[in-house]
Amino acid sequence: MRRTLAGVVKTCVRASLSLPSPTPIRASATSRGDHSKKRHGVFLGSLGMPKRKPLAPATPSPVKPGPRTVRVEAAVAAVDGTFGDVVVADALRELSTRDPKLGELIARCGELPRIFACQEARRAKHEPNRAFRSLARAIVFQQLNGTAAATIFGRVLRCVGAEDDVLALTPDAIIDADEAAMRACGLSQRKHEYLVALARAFHPAHSDFPLSDESLEAMDDTAVMSALVALRGVGPWSVHMFQMFYLNRPDVLPTKDFGVRKGVMRLYGLRDMPSEAKVEEIAERWRPHRTLASMYMWQAADEGKSSGQMQGGDGGKGEKGKAKKEEDHWAGTKKAKKR
Repeated sequence: MRRTLAGVVKTCVRASLSLPSPTPIRASATSRGDHSKKRHGVFLGSLGMPKRKPLAPATPSPVKPGPRTVRVEAAVAAVDGTFGDVVVADALRELSTRDPKLGELIARCGELPRIFACQEARRAKHEPNRAFRSLARAIVFQQLNGTAAATIFGRVLRCVGAEDDVLALTPDAIIDADEAAMRACGLSQRKHEYLVALARAFHPAHSDFPLSDESLEAMDDTAVMSALVALRGVGPWSVHMFQMFYLNRPDVLPTKDFGVRKGVMRLYGLRDMPSEAKVEEIAERWRPHRTLASMYMWQAADEGKSSGQMQGGDGGKGEKGKAKKEEDHWAGTKKAKKR
């Protein structure tokens, strides 16, 4: 038995000595230093085992809003109503997202009194001859300060029998009014001619295609501009104000307006008064809410004026004065009370 076991051991030893030496498995050059995977000279990949992917969370973590978004939400939380067919709060949120500088202004100011005034005035759109009265008032207010213009307009209302009922200010009333009596109210000859031409444009007996509240409401912005600038005494700036404050069109950009350009200069840190082309370039990001954005440019200009930062620019005092006076007219007295 002992001899048999010794023979088996010798046979096994000879067999092991005849086998080639095993080649050690080396790590690839790209994996050197990867101590998390190298164990006993073998990689998990070399064994054909797939690498595990990290498991995605069952519910993704919500993205926290930034500080500016939080301030904007707080500012527009109480904003109510629409401007034309646009929900004001939604439009302000969209503007804040597209333009961070404008968003900061919106967050600071919230809803503007100008927007409130427009919404209030729009509630009277069922009144007859409303468009005619708005344009007639605009003509009277041209190139005058607010107090003087309001005095003259009050005399005109009294002259045509509309002192106690503004609805009596109609195209017929202006056409039938005595010219000398109208001039005695403080109207210049040219303004009287403008008023009569406006009345004829709204009167079916004096125009083949008379203007009306309904026809202007149905026109798009381009058609409104074409129809009104054809009238004597009505220019592009007045039409823009009419579209914004009377029709509540949401995407109007009054590039000729001094206050809008001044607000753009201040808000965006421009050294000089921007050209109309520059205002249009900046305002591209405001579409389709350029009317509301323009109102915030007026707010920026007002803040700069009150803080003594309105120096510089083109110094157009006449343009600035006209813009301010006529804007006050279009916004109405409610704006002044709200402010």
